[in-house]
Amino acid sequence: MKFGIKVCLLVCLVGFLRAQDFVISYAMQVHNGIATNQSFGITRALKKYQGLEYRCEIPVDEPKLDSKQELFLLDILLKTYQNAVLDCLYKSEVRIESSGFNANSQNQNRATLRIITPLNAYLEGGLLVLEVYEKERK
Repeated sequence: MKFGIKVCLLVCLVGFLRAQDFVISYAMQVHNGIATNQSFGITRALKKYQGLEYRCEIPVDEPKLDSKQELFLLDILLKTYQNAVLDCLYKSEVRIESSGFNANSQNQNRATLRIITPLNAYLEGGLLVLEVYEKERK
């Protein structure tokens, strides 16, 4: 009986260890309608967020990793499936900064699209589950 309890406890702890809070940031710069630069960043959340806004499930193929890399499995999956992660995050708040000027009868436009989203990520079967938190209002 004690062995069964230990196994159950171990399985539960491994499940909890795999769920992690992240802050995903994405920026894309556009100059005259042409994307010129983009960046995708993943950081561990430094504080706890409250209030689930929505949830996305992304089908993934879990890579085979050694024990040292296993700690970074979610980081690896978030980067590997970056486009699907961004599709999920577009449902959230997206900030667009734009500027333009006219010189010598030619318009010059610059725009930056920014997403900064806190979320909880974990694996459930063959799915990468993203639970996106509500953004804090300033």
